[in-house]
Parts: sequence; C-alpha cells; structure tokens
Amino acid sequence: MYTKDDRFDVELSEIKGIGIKRIQALNEMGIYTPSDLLLRFPDKYIYKNKKLSSSVREGDEISFTGTVKTPAKRSYIRRGLTVVVCVFENNGISVRCSWFNQPFVARNLSAGDTVYVVGKVKKFKNTVQMTNPMLIAPNADDGEIVPVYKTAIPSRTFAAAVKTALASVRVNSFIPREIADKQGIMPLQTALTYVHSPRTAEELDAAKLSVATENLCYVITSYRLLKDGGRDWKYSASPDVLNGFYEKLPYTFTDGQRRAVDGIVAAMRSDKLMNMLIQGEVGCGKTAVALCAMYFAAMSGFQSALMVPTEVLARQHYATIVKILEPLGVKTQLLCASMTKQQRETALFNIKYGAASCIVGTQSLIGDDIFYSDLRLVIVDEQQRFGVNQRAKLENKGKKTDMIVMTATPIPRTLALSLYGELQQIEIRELPANRPNIHTAVVPPHKLENMYEYIIKKAAADERTYIICPRIEDGDDDITGVEAIYKKLKTMPIGAVTGCVHGKMRDGDKVAVMNDFKSGTLKVLVSTTVVEVGVDVPEATTVVIFDAERFGLSQLHQIRGRVGRGTKESYCFLVSEQGTPESDERLKEFCALKDGFSVSELDFKLRGAGDFVGIRQHGSGTLEINEKVIMNARALSDAIVEDGGVSASILRSLKNPEFIRSVTMN
Repeated sequence: MYTKDDRFDVELSEIKGIGIKRIQALNEMGIYTPSDLLLRFPDKYIYKNKKLSSSVREGDEISFTGTVKTPAKRSYIRRGLTVVVCVFENNGISVRCSWFNQPFVARNLSAGDTVYVVGKVKKFKNTVQMTNPMLIAPNADDGEIVPVYKTAIPSRTFAAAVKTALASVRVNSFIPREIADKQGIMPLQTALTYVHSPRTAEELDAAKLSVATENLCYVITSYRLLKDGGRDWKYSASPDVLNGFYEKLPYTFTDGQRRAVDGIVAAMRSDKLMNMLIQGEVGCGKTAVALCAMYFAAMSGFQSALMVPTEVLARQHYATIVKILEPLGVKTQLLCASMTKQQRETALFNIKYGAASCIVGTQSLIGDDIFYSDLRLVIVDEQQRFGVNQRAKLENKGKKTDMIVMTATPIPRTLALSLYGELQQIEIRELPANRPNIHTAVVPPHKLENMYEYIIKKAAADERTYIICPRIEDGDDDITGVEAIYKKLKTMPIGAVTGCVHGKMRDGDKVAVMNDFKSGTLKVLVSTTVVEVGVDVPEATTVVIFDAERFGLSQLHQIRGRVGRGTKESYCFLVSEQGTPESDERLKEFCALKDGFSVSELDFKLRGAGDFVGIRQHGSGTLEINEKVIMNARALSDAIVEDGGVSASILRSLKNPEFIRSVTMN
C-alpha cells in the first residue's frame, strides 16, 4: 500500500470513489499514487464516428463502433471448449468476432445493440474477423473520442478512477507557469485531462506533446544539474594501480576498451562529478570497463555499486568480479531478491559497514533498508531497462556520487547530443578478436520443421540454442507462448535436454535452469525476454525469436547478441507468422544490419526515442519523443537552469524524482 511522502499530499484512499478493492487492484498494477494513476495513459482511443474501411489488413489493430448484425451464439467445440460468435457491422462492412470460453459474452449482445469493439484483424478470404476482441458498452456522456485502458480491471472502471482523480486533485508541475507559457506548454493538469478525456484529435495531440515535453524537460534538466555539481572529494589512487588489474584479466583489452578506461579515469580525477554514458556493441566488453572503474574506486577507499536488470545477470557479473578482484584484495558483495534471510542480513552488514567495496545487484540495491558506508561510484548496466527515478534513487544512496550508465542499445548521435548536451559519452565499437559472424534470416512458416531439425543437429554437437517467445502462455490471439513451444520441444529428440525460464518462476529456479544451460546439461532454452541482456554462454550459437514483428529493432539486436560469444559461426532466426507488409519490410531491413549503432538509427527513425531515454509510459499511449519534443524540452531546460531558484528545487526533488511536483486536494 502507498505510503505518503514529501511529494504528495493525497493518497488514493482519500479520493472519493476509489475504495479498498479498487486500490488493491491498482496496487497490483504498480499504481500506488495519484501520479501513477494519471500517468497510466490509455492504450488506444476509439473515434466514435470513424468509419471502417474495406482496406483493413491482416494484423491491423482497429477500433470501431459496431452494431450487432447477427446475435451472439454460443457453441460447444469439444469438452471444455466453447465459442461465442457475433457479427458486427460498421459502414456496411461485417466483422465476425469470436470469443473462446467466455460464455458471458453471449448474454450481453442482442441484435441492434451498439458497442465499441477493439482488437486485431484476421482475414479469411474476403471476410474480416477478430478473435477475443475487447468490448466496451457506450455511455451517454461519452465524447467523440473514447479512451481504452487494457488493464487488470475493466476499462470503464479504470477510466472512472482516473476521472475521479482528475476531479479531486490538483496537479502541480515543477516548471513555473510563466516559463511554460512562453514555450506554449499547457498546464499539466489540463494536459492530463485532455490525454484521458480528449474532445478532439487536435486537443489530444497537443496534450500529448505538452506532457512529453515536460517529462523530457525534467530528464534533461536533472542530467544537466547533476553534471554541473562540483566535487568536494577526490580519488586518491594513481592510474598506475590499473596495471595490476590488467594483469589479472584472462584476456587483453581492445583499443576501444583501453580508450574508454582512460576517459573514465580522467573524468573520475577531474574537479566535476562524472555523468558518463558508455555505449557499445553487444559483447564489446562494457562490463569489464565498468569493473575497471570499480577497482579504481576501491583502491581509493570508496564503495561502488553496479545495478543490473535481472538476477541472472547480477549473479553472472558477481562471479566474474569475484574471480578478478578478490585476488587483488577487493571484497565484493551480491544483493538480490532470492537470497535467504541470513544471506541478506550479512549482505546489508557488509554494505553498511564497508566490509564490501564493490556491490552488485538488481533493484534490491535501492531498497529503503539499504545503507552504504561510503558510496561514490554508481554504475547502471542496460540503462534503458531502468527509469530515471530508479537511477537517481541509487545515486542518492551516496554522497555526491559519480554516475556511469551503460547500454548496448546505442542512442543515435543526434538524439544523444540534443538530449544530454555536454554529458560525457564514450563509444566502444570494436569487438574482441575472433568474434564470429551472426547470420540473421526470417524463417517462413513452411521452413519451421527444417529449423527444428537444425536445432536438433546443433544440440547433438553440444551447441546451445535460445528460443525466445513474447509471452509465457499461449492465448487465443495467436501470440506464441513459452509453455506451448516448450511442450512441443519435449516431444522431440531434444526433449530431455530442453528447459525453460520465464518471469513467473522464482529467481532461484531461473538461476538453476540458466546454470544447467551454461554447463551443457540443457542444450535448448525456451524463454521470454528475461535472457535479453548480458547472459554470456559462449556455446550458444543459435537464437530463434518467435513473433519477431512484436519486438522493437533494438530489442531484437539485444536478443541476437546472446549468440556469437564464442568462436563458432552463429545464427539468428526470426519467425513472423502474423506480420504485416510493414513489419515484414522492417525485419528484412534488420537482417541486413550487423551493428547496434546502425540498428539504433533505424529504430529511432521508425519508433521515436521513448525507449532510449527511459521515460516509457504504460500502454501504447507511450509519449512520443521526436525532434520537436526534444527542441522544446531543451528550450524549457535552458530557461529553468537560468532561474537559480527553480534549479535548486529540482536538485532537492531528485531525492524523490518526478516531473509532477505534487498532487494535492482541490
């Protein structure tokens, strides 16, 4: 349950109409404050008067106002499986909709009824069909644009909670009104109201632009103010101490890694606090560079913390660091969720009283009960997997800490310069010697059996294969699930050496399966994207990505980077059975791109910058970050930095960072 802090004067329970059960449902969705609620934007919008077009294509996501043409009829297919079928009409076009094992749908649809329909198009000959579409009953007070929320609670219920919150609270922006007015940014309260209850398409676009600009302005200003902070302490170690570190490495640094280390150490020894972005190709050795910085901090008597997105990756990094640093006299500590009570208590003691100099972990590192002895260096791996708030919370665990963020999803140069300004950036483009090529290809449906035969052959040769699926369980929307593929593989000759991991498993169980995969006990691993980042298995030479059209290009490149880490030629197979002509062309372009820098440029061109800067919002109503937003946010930031009082207030707010300054009762 949400605990009141110095950002908010209002709790969800104080808003009329949001009771205990509704609060519990919202908490399960990660919504604890009015700010969380208001920033959960609609997934889609229904334009009531928009007419269906006969040109709709397979795979299109559509929403329309439908009139029941053929009453809903329930049928039994076999024991335990029923289907409800109903035909809707819009603009003379019939849409046949089916729902499996949802008998209640038939009770709510009669001939002549009007209902909003949201779902994905399936074409059969010349007919338009949808499987398990969402239905929303119209309300008398609906405007011309109706927001749709795909959440754990009904869309109407969620919309009512948002409407109640907007009517009950006052949202205060961190940007002074006079500065925002000059840049044409509407009041945040107004913008959020229009995002959730737009009256016109133009009003909705303007509101999204305002919220995106203000959010990005906060990010830019925070980075700039942190960067401008002076250093009232220094690292006492000499750069020469790194010679001992290099001698302990089981490999030789590339020229790119050496340049990166030199740049980092120079920044650490400067008079200004370091705010460094390290961008590098998948497998270029960023982690070893970060380890070098952690060793330098330890030799100066300070603590450093490395935060990574998954426990599997945390344990992998911890094992590497222990192997290299502990022979050099540097104590390392792991902190993650699956540790026993005794292990955790020991870890907290070592961190608090300085028995450990290098701390590695997941988000556990930013827990309220974690206290550091003298944290001076913070490193965030795969920074795009963390929000600005999480990074800042770790930074605030120390005293004027240096910050390094790393990513294998490079940020396009034009975006990085606009977003970060003078933030120090280091690129590592070289790969270690003898790295093999990774061949990428789209596998058509009629070649799937050939692909499985190839995987069986590779397993017999003691080579490993990842199979990545977008979700855990199969649904009626044709999205591939881990469990279905795992079940299929268990019937094949490789069944005994096939395992699976996914987000619903306990962390300890995931680690055990991954260890079996690394050791060779398992040859094939079926997984969700929990293995997307950092996992290093040199024997893995093949990765299969099902429903590849559902992933962004940068994420596909991350997954592709799980192979090609040994010496053998490697392959990435993209399976896309539900793609559109646009997604097919996108995957074709991806196959021709070999490095993350070119992939990021194409991804930015096609999808915008939201994923790069770490300010994603829930739902497909994601804030679009384009050149106009960046320019406006930069101009706002310039004005704010010139106002010393505002700058000071932002620095204070970084203790609990949020571009919404407060939410108070009206």
